[in-house]
Amino acid sequence: MIDIKTKDFFTTISNNGQVNFEYIYEQGLLKDNSGKVSNFPHKSKMKYYSREAVKEFEMWNEKGYGIYFLPNGGGYKDAEITDFRSVFADLDIKDEIEYEFINEGFEGNGAELKNLVTEKFNSLNNSEKVQYKQIFMRRIDDLRTNALIPSGIVETKNGFHVYYFLKQETQKHQFEAIEGLLIYCLNGDLAVKNPARLLRVPLTQHLKDRNDPFTIQLNEWNPKISYDAESVLSILRGIVAQNNKESLLCVNDRKKPLYNTKELSKAGGIPSRRGIDYSLMMIGNIPLISQGFKGLPELKKRLGLDKQPELCYIDRDDIRQYLKKQNLKHLLGMESDRFFCLFHNSSNSSSGTIYPHGDKYFYKCHSSNCGVHYDIIQIMERLTRFPIHKSFDYLKELYNIAEVKTEWQQDQERLIDFNTEFLSRFKYDIELRELYPFLTKFLDTKGTLGLLIQIHEVARRKLPQLAKVKGMNNPIVFAPMGKVIEDVLSINESSLRNIDMANTKAVILIFMFLLNCVGVSELPDELQKRAREYQQKGIERNGKTIHYTNMSRYYEVVSLDTDRLILAEEMAKFFYKKGLTISGFNREQVLRLRGSEEANRIYPDRVEEEISSLNQSITSEIERVVAELIHRKSYTYDNEIIDNIVIPDFDIKQEFRNTFKYIKNKKSEAIDLLEIHDNDVNMLRWYRNFISKKLVLNMPVITHHEELSRTRVNKSIRNKFGIPGNVKGFIYHPEVVEKSIQIEAEGMASKIIRLTQQDSSLSYNKIAKMVGCSRQYVSNVIKNNG
Repeated sequence: MIDIKTKDFFTTISNNGQVNFEYIYEQGLLKDNSGKVSNFPHKSKMKYYSREAVKEFEMWNEKGYGIYFLPNGGGYKDAEITDFRSVFADLDIKDEIEYEFINEGFEGNGAELKNLVTEKFNSLNNSEKVQYKQIFMRRIDDLRTNALIPSGIVETKNGFHVYYFLKQETQKHQFEAIEGLLIYCLNGDLAVKNPARLLRVPLTQHLKDRNDPFTIQLNEWNPKISYDAESVLSILRGIVAQNNKESLLCVNDRKKPLYNTKELSKAGGIPSRRGIDYSLMMIGNIPLISQGFKGLPELKKRLGLDKQPELCYIDRDDIRQYLKKQNLKHLLGMESDRFFCLFHNSSNSSSGTIYPHGDKYFYKCHSSNCGVHYDIIQIMERLTRFPIHKSFDYLKELYNIAEVKTEWQQDQERLIDFNTEFLSRFKYDIELRELYPFLTKFLDTKGTLGLLIQIHEVARRKLPQLAKVKGMNNPIVFAPMGKVIEDVLSINESSLRNIDMANTKAVILIFMFLLNCVGVSELPDELQKRAREYQQKGIERNGKTIHYTNMSRYYEVVSLDTDRLILAEEMAKFFYKKGLTISGFNREQVLRLRGSEEANRIYPDRVEEEISSLNQSITSEIERVVAELIHRKSYTYDNEIIDNIVIPDFDIKQEFRNTFKYIKNKKSEAIDLLEIHDNDVNMLRWYRNFISKKLVLNMPVITHHEELSRTRVNKSIRNKFGIPGNVKGFIYHPEVVEKSIQIEAEGMASKIIRLTQQDSSLSYNKIAKMVGCSRQYVSNVIKNNG
């Protein structure tokens, strides 16, 4: 049975999002059948605290695994955490014992201290452990009196996990600063402070001692308590500054955050750790920078920027380039180019370096423990603890930079925002979907609506750059193969196949008038230059550089007004009624179905391109075979057409060899000499697949010109044409026959309705036998007629 309080705890900490769970074996070394150690953690597929998750937790507990979760959101590694939901501290009895030994003047090394701590811990009885837990609760209560009430307290076997939930938009640097201060205040475990820390799930078993299991408990739960990160930092800094000797807080100076950049001392061979508070780092302009906007007026005076005239830029990228040219040494107020690193506990007085590269300045740490390499915006992000957009605004205000927009840019932003909002309605607006059913069907195909919205978003990002180009009308997105399409696909989706598919969908969107395609010759001179550069650069494919001289396209965003949507619906209807497919859509189909004018509209960069002689030959042969088979028996189907095709002057062996030329490190000369037998299975399979693809391209055109219909085989059709039982799927037949089938089907449906009205007790099977159709057909007719 699921615990409501625990479920509420996970729902709140995740802000109704997902939680990552992980299982770790706790009872020694786990070995597989071959004797190899297999103590690997198991990542759960469960992402919510649910009844199914609880059952899975119990199953893994029975196997000897501890059940853990990540309080923060994202992945399972520190670098993957993107949502800082909570700060936490692990109060453990061993940490308290360690503090007692150090406080008594222990002077040995770390290994000796660890042995002493373990020895004393193992000697504790249950009542002594309870006394330590009472000390922990007094510390937590001391924080409570300082206005820091815990959001949740989870009791573990040897202490507590204390949580303080954070409001959204907390940054990593804020999280790290709070963790350092919280550990010092509560004398928490120094290791439990990283973003991807695993902590125990309430109501699961602690199993490190199989003879003495312990059930993890959620002892205190305050669902309405959450904090702004800066408020927590302010409270904790105030506590540290007071240094109240009568309090149980901040007792272990070994865990005290330090604020200088000098090498840390080691007490009795035990290495110290610390956090960094830039407001107390008395170096150059850093304390002033750490104050954020509050310290800006004084910083501007100090740098001589208070009387600088306003600089105006249209393109945000131009602002970035200007900022990167500013002297970092002057900005930070450093006396030297080399110093202790600002961003880690450096012991090397020259690990931090400011250096110029071209006309720009960068900060680099040469320590392997840090290794940061920052520009001016990233440095401000760290020192001010602002999110990146606020850091950018901070620097704009510091250097008196105004980001202006032209009238054209503002107008295009409104157009794109309206289009994006309207397109999003296709996800949920039932009336809109019913008004444009065929267009909805196309936009519902996997990733299509998202692709169109993302193309609009890319266009919006490019507006500042395009605002500087003379002769612009509508926002134009530079989208040759692998350019914008790669940008809008995720890393996992950016395979060549997915890029090709996305590019084809973009072309179909042009076919449906939802985008425009602008030929290179119609572009302003500056954009023509970019297109030609891309053509020369080419794309790496299968180890070769391919130059797409006819594939450099600019997609133009258009106004999605009512007239255009009506036109888009008509084109979408044509697309589906003629049996066109996304994978098979190409210029040749458009040329033969809609004429050269329409083909040139969709492919303006291929106006003079002719259909190859091979494709013409294949098309003629398919047309001949289809006409012959239809004339002979009034229907045909794909496999039958393929079996009867004989392409004149087609060297199947050489064409098969040519497919190997795109394999990396294969020499063309060696492939040409490759011996292939007439009955080579791979060759015959390739040939059939090759003809099948050509059939997909040509059959929509043939059915359109020859007035054929493509119909799925059912019992009625099978009886009508005398189709053998081994033929399944679709057949092609004259449209006149289709009309008679439709009339017959309508009569059959009327008969089914009449029978059900006369005798409601008749089963679907009995009606199917009486009418001479399938049970499924009866079911569909009755459903459609209420």
